Amino acid sequence: MKIAIQAGLLIVAGVLAFYIYSGIQQKIEFKKKAEERREVVQERLLNIVIAQKEFKSEKGRYAANFPELENFLINDSLTIIKAIGNVPDSLTESEAVERGIVIRDTALVPASTIFDESINVQELKIVPFSDNKEFDIQAGVIEKNKVNVNVFEVSTPFANVYNGLKTKNENVNLEDVLKVGSMTEPITTGNW
Repeated sequence: MKIAIQAGLLIVAGVLAFYIYSGIQQKIEFKKKAEERREVVQERLLNIVIAQKEFKSEKGRYAANFPELENFLINDSLTIIKAIGNVPDSLTESEAVERGIVIRDTALVPASTIFDESINVQELKIVPFSDNKEFDIQAGVIEKNKVNVNVFEVSTPFANVYNGLKTKNENVNLEDVLKVGSMTEPITTGNW
């Protein structure tokens, strides 16, 4: 009888140890996958920032939607200005241009050249791992220190980033967002 109780307790202890180990492994695995996904989404957001900055340099404002940004990247050009010649120490660049010492040459290159071939500009709007959900995008003008400033924000909730992962008991608020830019501050950085 005593041996049977000890054997039963040993089995119960083994089962409990298995569940504890399994629970810990699931948390470690979730943390690893969550970090990998965040990094991929952050990279996509940073590529959108690059595209938005180039759009602003050509248009004077940020793109308010993805079709506008995508059209720019596929069909538009970037202006490249090269200065040919050396500016003497005694002159500014504009004075050297006026005197003909320095010549400015303007060239146009396709806007898509800001990215290498590995980046599909038509997929910039898609949140990775989200079953083709798009990032939320906004652009506008705010007044900061009595100056009008162009701003944009691109975001997605963590529910899209962690789509398909078991988030129960992982202390994750799926309504929090991963974003770049801000509609209230003139920044282009991410919130990570």
